[in-house]
Amino acid sequence: MKKIKITLMLLLGALIIWSGICLLLISSKTHSKSSSDYGSILVLGSKIEGNNLADSYPAAATKARLDAAVKLAKARPGSRVIVSGGKGFDEPVTEASAMAKYLKAKGIPASQIIEEDKASDTSENLKFSKPYLKGKTVLVTNDFHLYRSLYLAKKQGLDKLEGEAVVSQTKNPLLWTGYYGHEILGLTYAFIFGEG
Repeated sequence: MKKIKITLMLLLGALIIWSGICLLLISSKTHSKSSSDYGSILVLGSKIEGNNLADSYPAAATKARLDAAVKLAKARPGSRVIVSGGKGFDEPVTEASAMAKYLKAKGIPASQIIEEDKASDTSENLKFSKPYLKGKTVLVTNDFHLYRSLYLAKKQGLDKLEGEAVVSQTKNPLLWTGYYGHEILGLTYAFIFGEG
């Protein structure tokens, strides 16, 4: 019984240390900013709410990414805006279609937007968007997601990506815990399998 207790305590200690290391890595990229000579803007998909395309809308984290992309796109009108994300099991439409709808409503011309609607995770966002990237690219995602996104991009040979971290505005501790807990798991998976 004593050996089991010691083993469990060691495992718990290792888990706490690993989580701390992951949080430090995640925090190291939360304030990245991009340069001004980009040709593409890649917006990684996230949660979409609603029942169909007509009433679909981005959840808070997704909306923050899209609002940052709108500013970037208006600053460089010739840039491509790639919105990447397939349809999650609990989403009414593909993330890409709902994000494109949002961008158009904010004044970004349809001719400037490319929808990549097959990706189901961050690795696939990058892989399936790769053919659409033009020159230097700004990757737009939330601050808690940027480290893993850039890590996976580097693994895929995407060396012309710069990160634009959208600061999480949530004051809800449950959402914050969920976001960062998900990232710890995602980063662990990425380190082990090189994807995710």
